[in-house]
Amino acid sequence: MNAFRPVALATLGAFVMVPCPASAKPVEATYEAEMNPAYASVQIVTTADTGGQPAKPAGFIHPGVLVNRAQLEEIKRRVAAGIEPQRTAFAAMKADPLCAPDYTPHPVPTVMSGPQSKPEVGAKDEQADCAAAYGQALMWCITGEAAYARNSMKILNAWSGTLTGGHRYANGPIQAAWCGSVFARAAEIIRYTCPDWSAADIAACQNMFRTQFLPFMIHGDRENGNKELAMTEALINIGVFNDDRAVFDLGVKMWRGRTPAYIYLTTDGPKPVEPPGCGPAIWGNKGFMPALVDGLTQEAARDSHHSWLAFSSMTDAAETARQQGVDLYAEEGRRMMAALEFEARHLPPNNEPPPGKLLFGPQPTWEIAYNHFHTRLGHDLPMIAAVLPTVRPTGVNHHMAWETLTHGGIGAVGLPPVK
Repeated sequence: MNAFRPVALATLGAFVMVPCPASAKPVEATYEAEMNPAYASVQIVTTADTGGQPAKPAGFIHPGVLVNRAQLEEIKRRVAAGIEPQRTAFAAMKADPLCAPDYTPHPVPTVMSGPQSKPEVGAKDEQADCAAAYGQALMWCITGEAAYARNSMKILNAWSGTLTGGHRYANGPIQAAWCGSVFARAAEIIRYTCPDWSAADIAACQNMFRTQFLPFMIHGDRENGNKELAMTEALINIGVFNDDRAVFDLGVKMWRGRTPAYIYLTTDGPKPVEPPGCGPAIWGNKGFMPALVDGLTQEAARDSHHSWLAFSSMTDAAETARQQGVDLYAEEGRRMMAALEFEARHLPPNNEPPPGKLLFGPQPTWEIAYNHFHTRLGHDLPMIAAVLPTVRPTGVNHHMAWETLTHGGIGAVGLPPVK
């Protein structure tokens, strides 16, 4: 596999990936994964804005990363009134160490994340810190206690003031995607609900996203779909917070390319849809190829967890897009609902015997998709409806964070019309 080195284009402020000459010493395993050429020509600014002020508005609705203002107010009302599932979900979040009043961030100059966490420098700390920043931001909105807002700002400022070496090694891009998604959620909430975050600190956070996160995601990934789908969420979320329409649009384009290639429908024909720029994705694992049935995910033969990391990214990206009036759900809703029901039929209390060697397990997700397809649109999804009570309230795993609190039965509160 070719090694790659980043090259800055001075006129565009963008990064492209070019093969290193054979005689050159490769840069430390920063780009071990093959980048997807389908997005290589997209021009995205990944250099810092030195003006010291936040980016100019680009027509986005704020706050509008995964949740909106009316939704935050409704969550607060439900918690105060003791309405389920928010009452129990809030109690669980408040008790989580990530939301402790004395939470301390642990930023590092360079996040290193190799295969099987070898090497691992700062990756687990970054995952904890981004979830803490988001949880503390939600706590601030629900309780009105300023200490939580200050904690969220402290975490965001610590990372934007420390991270200079980006996300390195083979798992650096997926690490950047997971954490960029969640940091952007926290930053969006704090910026638009708390007046105490200074313009200089907001601008520094936006620059962190431009220089330390975007370069590792803007060309997608040619490996497993969970990586590229995580990138779609991060790009869409960062695009909104950074008021960067080009970044948002790239996330939407990547979502439209990878989503139909990740969930199979029999209407696709005898083989799955191929993701753009990748050729056929890998649907089998260690000699086992599952039968192609409605709702099968591309990594189902690998394990349930990676499948749902991918699906939650897919859903979160669609949710933020919908908060901006872009209805990605409508484009691939049949696939997404089929995946929900296929997984759920093999979980308690449904307990249908799994086909072949496929393994299924509970995950801290499904709330956001179920809220959209069932609560908003009225689709009957009996299998996942039966499973949801068994995983509530959901906690944190990578970018899957407190979905029961934010979306459990929340409906269409605050959603804008579809453009």
